[in-house]
Amino acid sequence: MKKSSFYTFNRVLFISVSLLLGMTFAQAQTFLGSTGDRLWSNADNWLDGLKPTEQSENVTINSDVLVDEDVAIASILDATTCSLTVQAGKRLSVSANFTWSHGGDIILEDGAQLLYHEGSLNAKILKKIAAYNEDHNLWNLIASPVMEDVTPSIENGFLTEPETGFSLYAFDEEHQDWINFKETAFVLKSEFSYLYANALDTTLIFEGPIRNVSAPAEINLSYHATTNILSGCNMVGNPFPCNAFVDRSYYILNENSNSLLPVAMSSSTPIAPCAGAIVMTKEEGQVVTLTHEAPVSSVNQGYIEISVANPDAPDKVLDQALLSFNENDELDKCIIYNDSPIVYFTVGSRELGILSIDSTDMQPVRFKALTDGNYRFHFELKDLNLNYLHLIDNITGANVDLLTTPNYSFSANHNDYTSRFQLIFDPHYDIEENDLSAGSRTFAYYAGGNIIINDVETCQGASLQIADMTGRVIKVCADVARNVSTDGMAPGVYVLRLKTQSKVLTQKVMIP
Repeated sequence: MKKSSFYTFNRVLFISVSLLLGMTFAQAQTFLGSTGDRLWSNADNWLDGLKPTEQSENVTINSDVLVDEDVAIASILDATTCSLTVQAGKRLSVSANFTWSHGGDIILEDGAQLLYHEGSLNAKILKKIAAYNEDHNLWNLIASPVMEDVTPSIENGFLTEPETGFSLYAFDEEHQDWINFKETAFVLKSEFSYLYANALDTTLIFEGPIRNVSAPAEINLSYHATTNILSGCNMVGNPFPCNAFVDRSYYILNENSNSLLPVAMSSSTPIAPCAGAIVMTKEEGQVVTLTHEAPVSSVNQGYIEISVANPDAPDKVLDQALLSFNENDELDKCIIYNDSPIVYFTVGSRELGILSIDSTDMQPVRFKALTDGNYRFHFELKDLNLNYLHLIDNITGANVDLLTTPNYSFSANHNDYTSRFQLIFDPHYDIEENDLSAGSRTFAYYAGGNIIINDVETCQGASLQIADMTGRVIKVCADVARNVSTDGMAPGVYVLRLKTQSKVLTQKVMIP
């Protein structure tokens, strides 16, 4: 008799006897792997074609299984020596007991998640590392999701032959020093993160006991007061085999590994398994808490994400700052490289990567171009609705409506003053009531190929700047005349900025 037929026969016999005796029973859910494809999602692999539900208890695994979809169940156990693999990007959540006593492998592919609340498990967790090249010095902020120390070796993918192919660093906050594994070997400890790079594609293997999610992980932060900017810099690791949330704002590495990007606590952004974050502290005795659930906080008031990149590679963020309307998001700026552009805010003598505000009509945005060149700002509103948001470039005079054009490209050099930009939230900020034309808030209009100034006598000595909607300055008139020719200007909407001795007026004008 075939194996599948045998199980069907016994199941029918059990049901028949139970009905004769007046017994009630719970439908068993057992993975048989009948089709040979190992897929959890295939109902034909389950006894009587019944896949488990979220309430399913004692789900029995009787054959090697591949969890190829997000799964939530109550409890699970192995009936024989078999393996359970969670596919890359998928999540297995077990709300009660996870019993795995026959010695089969539990494997989490790169990016897979396992959440279990009771019991203790051993697992093998994989982390793919892409090779760096001459154009991309790709550092990874890695962390161990197993509770035992991990010794880097060739077998677990960390070390390569020749040895020059990999780089592994730990940060010693007490001595403000980076420790090179090749010079002083060390083990990887849970709750810490490390910088890792490899000239070859490799897969790191973390194997050992893994933490359940019944309790948060509390990590003591190190702080030693020095003049070093990295004083209080803690390389914190996600200690769970699933996404983890931090109870404060933190930093991550950008894609180019040449800057630190701030992440607001209010964003509820998780740290992936086998990944880390950089947490800053300014005092001793601080503790950071990581949980598998986002921290419960007050209503998110939203924030503005300000990113800087090169115009020819806008998706590769070089630096970032956040203007937040949540009071708990504030984060000091942390700079680890000397040649990247820096966008930030200031409060007194403090430089901030995240500034928390209640409300404002104007907010200065600081920018340092440590290397002369072209740059591009991108502004993105996160959980935030605004009726007005303009960017003012104090060097070029550009006035950009960020709600319609969220990008601004500009040239900068290291000698530019840092308080170059302003965010304007109030349309009346620094704009006087227009008295150039009684009863009108406009000072100019388009007609016959010209921009016509309403009352040029009143504006004697004023200057006029015309910019397109990207903020690019098209024309500047040092001493404005009544008629300003629009020759060479493409049809579209333009921003006029008229500066007199006493005030600055702005408006838009349409050129057909």
